[in-house]
Amino acid sequence: MHDLKILIIDDDEDDYFITSQYLEEITEFNVTCNWCYKIDEALTKLTQNNYDAYFIDYRLGAETGLEVLKEAIAKGCIKPVILLTGKGNAQIDRLAVEHGAYDYLIKGELNTETLERSLRYALERFKSFKLINDNEKKYRLLFENAISFIFTCDSTLHFTECNPASIYLLGHTPEELKNKSLLDFISEKDKKTIKELALEKKNIQNLSVELVSKPLGAKLGNLSISHFDILNQQSYWQGIILDETIKTQAEQARLQKEKLEATYRLVKTLAHEIRNPLANISLSLDGIEEKKIESQTLFIDIIKRSSARINSIINELLQSSKAIELKLELVDIVEVVKDVIEIADDRIKLKNITVETSFPNHTIIKNVDVEKISISILNLILNAVEAMEADTGKLFITIKQTIDCAQVFIKDTGTGISEENLKKLFEPYFTTKKNGMGLGLVSTLNIIKSHKADIKVESKENVGTTFIISFPN
Repeated sequence: MHDLKILIIDDDEDDYFITSQYLEEITEFNVTCNWCYKIDEALTKLTQNNYDAYFIDYRLGAETGLEVLKEAIAKGCIKPVILLTGKGNAQIDRLAVEHGAYDYLIKGELNTETLERSLRYALERFKSFKLINDNEKKYRLLFENAISFIFTCDSTLHFTECNPASIYLLGHTPEELKNKSLLDFISEKDKKTIKELALEKKNIQNLSVELVSKPLGAKLGNLSISHFDILNQQSYWQGIILDETIKTQAEQARLQKEKLEATYRLVKTLAHEIRNPLANISLSLDGIEEKKIESQTLFIDIIKRSSARINSIINELLQSSKAIELKLELVDIVEVVKDVIEIADDRIKLKNITVETSFPNHTIIKNVDVEKISISILNLILNAVEAMEADTGKLFITIKQTIDCAQVFIKDTGTGISEENLKKLFEPYFTTKKNGMGLGLVSTLNIIKSHKADIKVESKENVGTTFIISFPN
């Protein structure tokens, strides 16, 4: 037998006695009744939810039971409440349900059977309500905390509800997106496709789209959206957009790592194969020098210089690709970048390049090898300077602090890099410079990766290039 604790709220002690007698005669439950006749005390007990169910008399002195019920629910009462009244009234019955009562009973018609049926119904309804409420809370938490952008739209694709991931994907809060259209954030090239499918009420699955927003610029997304047509209700759309930018960045990081590892393996093999014959050449030269064959001096000098050059290239290759030992120290990355700009100042002035900087007013402390990270940033700045025309070029150096990382942006207005060359950018020996060896960016990438940081490149031909270094927080 299930134990039930019941509170009867009634300002008439005789009515309480009669109602409690009927309740305690119920055989299905083991009922314990308590009485409360003061409104303030009743409100406190209702909001504490310490009873399994509550019975409230419609007449409670100056106030009605409906007013007490309404206030109690507003303050957090969730347990079943049954309203009692002296006589039947259709309006009171309707108002009782509207205010949150589980049932409405007439005192003159009370008996054990009526109370048992009403109590059973109220407890079953509360059980179902609690299950729905718990599930709603669980799915609401999933909705609110999802890293993907989840949303609903009306039939015209205007947002009706969005989760907070909208801030990271579109740069707007859910409140700011209300009554804005999904199409407002889709690029022109993808907008037509979505319009046509939406017009025919066709579901969209895993469609790659370019998202555009003023705060964040362009981003890649994966859109899935489904149409729902419910009887006697307005049709609506429900959708999700996955941030493909994160996936793309992870793929780029993986490829960069693979390039470095492949380069190091190749360089080690080459160094071993080249240094063996190089050693033999050096030994032979020593032998020729010992015999003092004067007519061969010119050729000996040429061979020596070439051997030294080969050895220098091997050392540079090994240095650019092998794991770097770092001397880490906590420094302000803003000051490091400022120092690097001063080092590059002579080269900047020679080409009469305009430099614009944007730094935060606060320090950004990072654990870095100052000498090596300075070399990598300097390399990027000098590359940017060389890519621009003298007297007309502009160099933009910006530092930003986000929730996840600190970012250094090095942007130029140079010739830009073609899409084909962009894919080869960090490969050894790849260069667009006439006299370049193609090892500078490999070395830069190696230094940055050794700091567990990332580097990203954005470029358009005849517009310019931006290198972005991201130091994780």
